Amino acid sequence: MMQLLAAAKATFTSKGFAATTMDDIAGAAGMSKKTLYKLFESKTELFRAMLLRSLPEAHFANPPLSGSPTAQLRTALRRIADVVLAPSEIALHRLIIGERQASPDLGRMFAEVIMESGPDDVAGLLETVRLEPRLEGVPLRAVAEMLLGMVFSHDHFRLLTDEGFRLNRRLLDKRIDLAIAMFCVPEDRAAKP
Repeated sequence: MMQLLAAAKATFTSKGFAATTMDDIAGAAGMSKKTLYKLFESKTELFRAMLLRSLPEAHFANPPLSGSPTAQLRTALRRIADVVLAPSEIALHRLIIGERQASPDLGRMFAEVIMESGPDDVAGLLETVRLEPRLEGVPLRAVAEMLLGMVFSHDHFRLLTDEGFRLNRRLLDKRIDLAIAMFCVPEDRAAKP
């Protein structure tokens, strides 16, 4: 199944959603169209499954996060970066943006599957850290969205729009550390009553 979903992603991102046929995907996966239709009723259903495949890659359970709550948050943000800023994922995001008018359901599906789950996972981690007092009363999901935007928006936008842009992982890690410092009380202060 993973091979099929990888073949689907490669085919969709190279040909576009509208131009890709189930025949194309079946051929890329080395199977018959009949077999593919036994697994997925439609191209849209296959696209949704392909999106869902990305979630376990960014999920924090495997391997489990360890260390202090702040260390876990740092590791989680780095894992998210590994998925969200990967070339294959950027190609998928370009596809969704490029085909938003011809296939508006793609954008809604992407938002539903990916954009809704990421902030929820980060909000769950934020429950374990002590946030800066100025964030008191702000819903954790909103804090998670702000944190994710601060960490990833610049690099994500540049990767989407500039073929020559190269991700600087050291700078990204520094941005993650700065964001955590801005949003979270340092652990030595958080431990004090």
